[in-house]
Formats: sequence, structure tokens, C-alpha cells
Amino acid sequence: RIQQGLRVINKCISNIKEMTLVFGDLHLDHIRQWRTKELLSKQGPNLEYPLWKVPYDELMTDLENSRVTVTVSASTKEGVTKGTVFTRSFWKDVAERKGYDGFGENGEFHSVAEVWSVERAVALGLSVD
Repeated sequence: RIQQGLRVINKCISNIKEMTLVFGDLHLDHIRQWRTKELLSKQGPNLEYPLWKVPYDELMTDLENSRVTVTVSASTKEGVTKGTVFTRSFWKDVAERKGYDGFGENGEFHSVAEVWSVERAVALGLSVD
């Protein structure tokens, strides 16, 4: 699907000289290896992993500072409910009391970051309003 999507982009915007795909993977080596094999072996785009191996506490602080609301959009585990707002207390509860990955990296849940609800510069940490 990724290769198909890249072909559509190249067809619609023919003058692209360089393309970079950015992934939010935190620590799953096998996923990163698969992406690298599948995308780079086909002379694909550059791949970036800006969150790779960043400590969870640092990620949580950055998320709080961004003021972006993150909501659980799907769950595969009991005790993690769709529609729950992702907060520091939710993160700690999921990780410490339930024993799941606090950011859902093992498929425990998926989330949506509502970046459209905050000014771009604030969400990116470029300014404070």
C-alpha cells in the first residue's frame, strides 16, 4: 500500500525531487527493519524516525507541552476504552497497573492526535500562546 500511495503522489506531483516518510515508531525493531527493507530496497523515499528510542517520560512531557489532545481510537485490551483521552495518568495506569505498553506500541490500542485543534506553532513546540 505504501508503494502504491507513493506512486499516486509522484503521478500527481511530478516535480518531486526528494521525498521523506516520517514514522512515529518508538522501539519496535522488527517494524523498523521491515519498513527499511520494503521501502529502501525499492529506491524509495528517505525514512525518518524522530521518536525512536526517546524515553516515554520525555515523550509524555512533549505531548503535554504541545496541548494536542490524543484520544484512544481503538483497543484490543480490556480496561483500555475507545474514546479515552490519553493523559499522563492514563499512560501510567496502562503501563503500571495493567502491564501494557504505555504508548500502545504492542498493539494494545491506537490513538488519534487531534493536531488540528491547536495552533501549528504551539503543537510543534515553536511558540507558546
